Amino acid sequence: MKNNPLRLRDLCRLQSGKWLLAWTLGAITLFAGVALLAVSGWFISAAALAGLTALAGIFSFDYFRPAAIIRALAIARTAGRYGERLASHEAVLALLRDLRGHFFARIAANPQRQFVSVHALQGLSSDIDLLDNLPLRFFMPWLWALALQALLLLWLLWIAPSLAAWLSLPLLLAGIILPAAAAIQGRALARADADWAQQRRSLLLEPLRLLTPLLLWQRWADCRRDFLAADAVYRNAKQQQQYWASFYQWAQHCLLAFALLLLLWQALPLLQTQALSLPLLLAIVLALLGLTESLQALTVQYLALGFALAARDRLNALAPPQRSVAIVAPPVNAALNEAEYLIAEQLSARHAGALNGVEDCSFRLARGEALIVCGRSGGGKSTLLDALGGELPLLSGRLRLDAQAYHPEYSNYLAQQVDIFDLSLADNLRLGENFSDEALWTVLESVDLAGWARSQPQGLATALGEYGSAVSGGQARRIALARLLLRPKPVLLLDEPFAGLDENTRHKLWWHLRMVQKNGWLIVASHHLPDNGSVLSLDKPF
Repeated sequence: MKNNPLRLRDLCRLQSGKWLLAWTLGAITLFAGVALLAVSGWFISAAALAGLTALAGIFSFDYFRPAAIIRALAIARTAGRYGERLASHEAVLALLRDLRGHFFARIAANPQRQFVSVHALQGLSSDIDLLDNLPLRFFMPWLWALALQALLLLWLLWIAPSLAAWLSLPLLLAGIILPAAAAIQGRALARADADWAQQRRSLLLEPLRLLTPLLLWQRWADCRRDFLAADAVYRNAKQQQQYWASFYQWAQHCLLAFALLLLLWQALPLLQTQALSLPLLLAIVLALLGLTESLQALTVQYLALGFALAARDRLNALAPPQRSVAIVAPPVNAALNEAEYLIAEQLSARHAGALNGVEDCSFRLARGEALIVCGRSGGGKSTLLDALGGELPLLSGRLRLDAQAYHPEYSNYLAQQVDIFDLSLADNLRLGENFSDEALWTVLESVDLAGWARSQPQGLATALGEYGSAVSGGQARRIALARLLLRPKPVLLLDEPFAGLDENTRHKLWWHLRMVQKNGWLIVASHHLPDNGSVLSLDKPF
C-alpha cells in the first residue's frame, strides 16, 4: 500500500494477525451462543420426556453431562465475547493508527499540501473512521454468517439429510443472496449520498463567504432556494436508505420464517417414523433461530461497503500516492563549509492559482550577511521564502552556494503560520529529541523568552495550550523560532519574525539572530526594516 492507491482488501492485511484472532474469537462466541440455545432446548425437552417416563418406572436419563456442556458453552460464549471485543478493539486502533499515518504522510509528501483545506483534513479523519470499522462491521459479519450457515447445514446433513436439502435454499436466499443484493444497492445509495451531501455542503458554505456581494446584488434568495432544493433531495435520499434498510430486514425475516415453517413441515413425517426425536427437532429450531442474530447484521450494515468505497475514493483523491523516488541527502562537505556566497539568479515562483508571485529575482549574499526582503503586501515576499525553503518548486532560475547547487535541506524556515502544540514549553522545543534543559534555556535567551519562562511557576513545564492559546502571537513565533535555532543550519529563512513585537524586543531579537548566523546566511521577509542588513525590494515600478 506504500506507493499504491488504498484498496479495501488492504484494510485486513495491515493487521492480519489481530483480525484473524478477532474473527476466531467471534466465531467461537457465535457458535457457542447457537449451540447453547440448541443444547438447552434439547436438554429441557429431553428432561421433560424423561420425567414422564420416570412416572412409568423407567429412568435412564443423564442430567449431568448435558448440564456440564451447557456450562462450558456459556463460559465459552462469555470468554469469547470478551476476547473478541478486546482483540477487535486492538485491531481497530492499530488500523486507525496505520491509516492516519499513511494518509498524513502522503499529504506531507505532496508539493501542493499547503492548499489542503482544514475542511478537507476534517473530512479525511471522518473518512478514515469509516474505513477502520469496515473489517469489523462488514467483512467479519459476512465470514461469521457463512461459517455458521455451513456448520448448521453440515450438522443437519449428518442427522437428517432431507432437512438439510430443504433448508439450503431459504438459507442461501436469506444469508447470501439477499445481503449481497442489499450491499450492491447500498453501494449505489452510499455514493449518491456522498455526492448529495457534498453538493448540499457547498451550497451552504460557499454563499456565506460571499454574503455581502450576494446581498448587494440581491442574489441571496436564489442561493437560499438552491440550498433548500438540494437539502430536500438529500433528506429524500436518507429516507430512501431507511426504507430499503427496513425492506431488507423484513424480507430476511420472511425468508427465515419460511425456513422455519419448511423445517416443521418436513420434520413431521420424521417424527411419526421416529427418524427424528422431539428434543432434537427443538434443538434444530432453536439453532435456526440463533442463526438469525448473525444474519441480521448483514442487512443492517448494507450501506457499510458503499460508504467505505466512497471514503476510499475521497482519501485517494485527497492524498494521491507519490511515486517512489530515491531521496539523495544533500552533500555536507568542505565545499559547503567553505562557500562564501548564496547566489540567486533570475528566480521565478508562484503558488498554484495565485495572481502574484516572484519573477526574475536575483541577489548575492555573502556568508555572515543578512538579507532583508521588503515590499508591499502581495509582492511575493512569502513566495520567495517558500521557494528558498523548498516549500514551492521554482518555475525558473537557479540557486547555488558558490559553484555548488543549493539544497533546501541546508535551510531552516519559519513561515508566517507557526505550529504550537498542546504540550509543555520544553516539549514544544524538543519535539521528541533529547535536548538538555541548559540548551533550552540558552535558545530561549537568544529569542528573549528566558525571562518570561523563568517567571512562570512551572518554568519549562509551562503548558502552552491548544494551538498556543496560552501565549501571545509574538511569543508563539519566538517559540517556533527557538525550535529552529536548536537545530542550526547554514541558511535561516524567517517570514515576518518581528510581527507582534515591540521595538526593543525587535532590536534584541535581531542582534541575537545576527550572532547566531554570523557563520551562515540570514534572509528575513519583514515590513520592519532593521539596520545592518542588505535590502532586497520586490516592489515593481508601475
